[in-house]
Amino acid sequence: MNERNSASRYRLEEGVPCVDVKINNIEQLFDNRDPAPFRERDLDPGLAEYLRDAAEDLAVARTYRIVFWLENPCPPGEIEQACHSHFADVLERIRRDRRRGRRTGQVALSLAVVLVIGLLSIAQLVANLVPGALGIGLKEGLVISSWVVMWRPIEVLIYDWIPVRHERRVLSKLLMASIDVRMGRPADGPTPLPSGR
Repeated sequence: MNERNSASRYRLEEGVPCVDVKINNIEQLFDNRDPAPFRERDLDPGLAEYLRDAAEDLAVARTYRIVFWLENPCPPGEIEQACHSHFADVLERIRRDRRRGRRTGQVALSLAVVLVIGLLSIAQLVANLVPGALGIGLKEGLVISSWVVMWRPIEVLIYDWIPVRHERRVLSKLLMASIDVRMGRPADGPTPLPSGR
C-alpha cells in the first residue's frame, strides 16, 4: 500500500487527517501489567502500536490530529498527558539506545582496525613463508577474514542509524500532533479499535 492510500484510511476534519480512537473509559489506555502510578503507566501496547502505525502512515502529512472518543468522561488533560509522556519516554529510550550503539560501534571499529592490521600482516607473512597454492589460499582467507571483521562496526556506525532516524522523526511528529478528547463517536468514517478489549 502506498503512502497516499494509507493516509486516506483516516477521517478528514477541516482538511486535517484524524486518527480516531474509541474507548469506553480511560483505564483502557493503560497497560495493566505496569505497576507504576496511574498517570505514569505505559500506554496499552495495542494502542501504542496503533498510534505509531498511524503516525507512520501519516508521516508525509503536514499535520494530523489524534481524537479520543470516550463513552465515559475523564479528568481534563489526563489522556493528553499520558500520550505525550509515553511517547516522550519511547523517544528518549531510542536516543539512549542509539548513543549506546554508537559507542559500541566505535569500540568495535577500534578493535576491528587492530585485527585488520594484524590479519593482513599475518597474511603477508604466510604468503612469504608458505609456498604454492596452500600459501595463496591461506593468505586470501586471512585477507577475507580481515574485511569480515569490519562488517559489524560499519553496519552499526553507518547503516543502523537510518531506520532509527526515521523512527525518531515519526515519533517526534506524533508528539507534536494535537490530541482532542471528545464524548460519543465520530460522525463519519471508521472507528478503529487499538486493542482487543
